[in-house]
Amino acid sequence: MENSTTHPRIAAVRPQSVQPALKKSTFIIILAVFGGFSLLAGLISFASAIVLSSNAAMPELATRMFSDAAFDLILGALLVASAQALVKGKAQTIWLFGSSILLESLYNLMMGYPLNYVFIGLGLLVLWQMLKFKSEWGIS
Repeated sequence: MENSTTHPRIAAVRPQSVQPALKKSTFIIILAVFGGFSLLAGLISFASAIVLSSNAAMPELATRMFSDAAFDLILGALLVASAQALVKGKAQTIWLFGSSILLESLYNLMMGYPLNYVFIGLGLLVLWQMLKFKSEWGIS
């Protein structure tokens, strides 16, 4: 009876796999929504700049609004393109999203605006999640 199996076996303790904070589909929706909002803001700024420049009451403000509108449109296009690349599972999404963070920071510095630390912080968190769970999300 020495070799009997009456004693319970002890299972090996394995660390649980870490799950992403959000699902891939949630990231895609978030990127698309923020890209859409940025595109909408760019279109509204562009229309406002046209109105201001036609009245010629404040030409400096209209010039600045044109550059802000162009920036919002470019940033929105980068975010939407990043969402589309993430849908297709391309690693290009990481570069597109990273470039949107860098572009936003450089634009704010060049224009004399304060840095948007919330956008930078959340953007870096999203990048970290993308890099960490690249294989689970099928990004190649």
